[in-house]
Amino acid sequence: MDPISCMLVDVIRTTLDSCEWQECSDVCSEYLWNVAWNCPVVFHNENYKSLWTTLIEICVGDGH
Repeated sequence: MDPISCMLVDVIRTTLDSCEWQECSDVCSEYLWNVAWNCPVVFHNENYKSLWTTLIEICVGDGH
């Protein structure tokens, strides 16, 4: 995966482009973990924490 931008607008745009709300693709999962490791300021942003939590639950939750 190419280096990611940690600008909030870029992270949100890429997340919306790569993640479905019913299931988690490998692209989505890889991107989420990259954001978590490389963009902690974005990932731990209080305004968007529920977004990341929901997506992580979809990706690692019940296997869907």
